[in-house]
Amino acid sequence: MKPLSTIRRGLLYVAVFLITVSACAAAEQSSQSDTALLEKARNAERGGSYAVAAREYLNLATVGDPAARYEYLLKAAEAFYRGSFLAQAKNTLASLPAPTLTPQQLARRQTLVAAIAIAERDPAAALKNTDAADSNAEIHQLRAMAYTQTGKPLESVRERIALTPLLTDPNAIRRNNQQLWQSLLGLPQSALENLRPAPPPDTLNGWLALLRIVKTPPAQGFGIEQRIDEWRRLYPQHPATADLIDSLLARQPERLNGKQPRHIALLLPLSGAFATAAEAVRDGFLAAYFQREQTAYQPVIQIYDSGENPAQAAQLYARAVADGADFVVGPLSKEGVTALRQYTALSVPALALNYSDDSQPAPANFFQFGLAPEDEARQVAERAWLDGHVQALAIVPAGEWGGRVLRAFQEHWQQLGGRLVAAQNYETNANDFSAPLRRLLNIDASENRARALRAALQTDLKSEPRRRQDADFVFMAAFPRQARQIPSQLKFFYAGDLPVYTTSHIYEGRADPGQDRDLDGVSFTDIPWLLDDQALPLRDAVEQAWPGQAGLRRLAALGADAFRLIPYLDSLRSSPYEEFSGATGRLTLDANNRIHRAPLWARFSKGVPKLLPPAAPQ
Repeated sequence: MKPLSTIRRGLLYVAVFLITVSACAAAEQSSQSDTALLEKARNAERGGSYAVAAREYLNLATVGDPAARYEYLLKAAEAFYRGSFLAQAKNTLASLPAPTLTPQQLARRQTLVAAIAIAERDPAAALKNTDAADSNAEIHQLRAMAYTQTGKPLESVRERIALTPLLTDPNAIRRNNQQLWQSLLGLPQSALENLRPAPPPDTLNGWLALLRIVKTPPAQGFGIEQRIDEWRRLYPQHPATADLIDSLLARQPERLNGKQPRHIALLLPLSGAFATAAEAVRDGFLAAYFQREQTAYQPVIQIYDSGENPAQAAQLYARAVADGADFVVGPLSKEGVTALRQYTALSVPALALNYSDDSQPAPANFFQFGLAPEDEARQVAERAWLDGHVQALAIVPAGEWGGRVLRAFQEHWQQLGGRLVAAQNYETNANDFSAPLRRLLNIDASENRARALRAALQTDLKSEPRRRQDADFVFMAAFPRQARQIPSQLKFFYAGDLPVYTTSHIYEGRADPGQDRDLDGVSFTDIPWLLDDQALPLRDAVEQAWPGQAGLRRLAALGADAFRLIPYLDSLRSSPYEEFSGATGRLTLDANNRIHRAPLWARFSKGVPKLLPPAAPQ
């Protein structure tokens, strides 16, 4: 007979064996279930169904292997982020206690928190969460974006320089270089002049040297090609890509001269209602011709009066070509541009001085450039969005012009992700804007509620009207007379704390502290020709030659840029790095041959516009 202890040990071994077998079977079943759910989540991610993937990862965190719970929660948060479900991503991350995560999981959590902060335009939080993180490509990318959002382009450049050697994909390297170059182009000239970079072969110094090549006119006998050759000698291992260098070499006077037309036709309505405006454009165009750097280049400039009939634009173009023109500038009116755009025999390139409303692809040799108010309304939307605003109010003049501006602002604002809470228009001949502003701010509704409450309580209840609380800025479209009155009335109606953004139309072009003091705090966009306080020889020449055109300075700048743009159109079209620093702003060309302007921004202080730093792109 076996001792009792031996029997007990035998039973214990059997029990352990049975428990083990049962556990293995359950684990195998659970593992199979986990595998199916995991594959479902991965398939959803691959198909771009991030909400479905996140739900499956959350399901796995609940029913799957407990040891993998935090990993599944992290994956769910990452899937929510990729699908732009930021609130759900943040809620999921909140359920991940930092002390319980592995170092790798903690790093992923911090990276995701930083990425969400960037998406929500909270760069301080992004920098805080990446400050102590290990160096990797994603961290440098996030920090570069955060510094850009805070208006520190040089710090963003430093991060992208650190990012470059960590990238292996040529497309990723090219994108990083493009973003780096855009940050450099955003550096104010004063900052560039005050920098004291390290000597070659320092990488940052190499980038700054390239920037100086772009921003400094070539010296006599020492063109861009020679300067690039010298740069290559000093920075033989610099990471700047070949397509960027090629775009800079395209600026050579010799190459540009090959693209310069020999006979330019200028189509302008020099008679009729728009004659004064047309004369300002003409004067700017001719001033740019007389101030050209390459004096050996002497094209024929033939001016045609397009009169008041925009439908004749195509016939006038054909006449100019028959007269020998190999490049046409104009017409100036929107209707004329539309008529020329539809002309089927565009045998030589044309640079229109306005924009057609036609959204169809333009002919390859038809370019559009102008000072459209719709463009400025879209610029306002972008600036307000980048400044962190989401809920907008709008006050615009009644009529066709105000409707166009409001429509452009609203469409672009909603594309960015903003919400137009309310909009009101006002009569342009009015002196009192209280009625539309009361409606815009819901003051009438507040007073109606107070009256109803007094009636219900049958008492003389004292109350102070309150404005609506669901907006964080005001878009105002106005000309100087109206603009000087609306901000003060906003303050009267308890909305003085709402930032006001507007277009260039509020500014007459010269500082007038006495008249413009009521505009203090208002931010507006305008052209460098009017806001840049540095010496601009071309501007000075125009204003000395035509001192009576102070009110038409923007149109003179348009004419000047139209002449100077001509040799750069091909390089603007071919290179993603290329832009033109013009009198009307930093100019780029889209795939439909439309010139886009990035103007300057200013804010009134004591009645005088003060330049603001560049907007921080996402």
